[in-house]
Amino acid sequence: MPDQEKPDRNLYLIGDLLRYFFMLFVPFSIFGGIWGYTHKSFLVCGLGYPLIYSTGISFIILLINNDINSILAVVGLGSQTGPSLYGKHVKAVHHISLLIGMEKFDEALKAVNALLRLEPAFPHALNMKGQILLEGFGKPKDARRCFEKVQNLVKPEDEQYKLADSLLVECYSREEG
Repeated sequence: MPDQEKPDRNLYLIGDLLRYFFMLFVPFSIFGGIWGYTHKSFLVCGLGYPLIYSTGISFIILLINNDINSILAVVGLGSQTGPSLYGKHVKAVHHISLLIGMEKFDEALKAVNALLRLEPAFPHALNMKGQILLEGFGKPKDARRCFEKVQNLVKPEDEQYKLADSLLVECYSREEG
């Protein structure tokens, strides 16, 4: 199995976190400092609360804008790259699915091949290519290669693995029949 256990670290997340933090900390500390100065609690209102609130709100914004695996990958705890890869190409995947649904298999095959040139180890795209070859062109041997590649890329408990496994059964039955 290829080394897809750990996702790539996206250090832009750290920059985003710091940017959000300082964008929030400055106004919070100004208003908190004024409030604290007038109520004789400058340290708590001017530094303590702004520090706590800015950090918390920055993390919330980061969680809203990014998936959890990308964030955990920054500290080495991310578990998979699937959602990020799917999210990165969601428009292409939906377009290909639409073409398959409209039975425009030639266009769908061209689109999925273009996607696989960008991401050759994208299990979802490989499964879709296999489905196109199997259902659209009646080529179970070519489709089987796609499904076997998916099974080599992902773990058995992955949804794409299970889909490839069930489609492999269909390939074998069409090859025999």
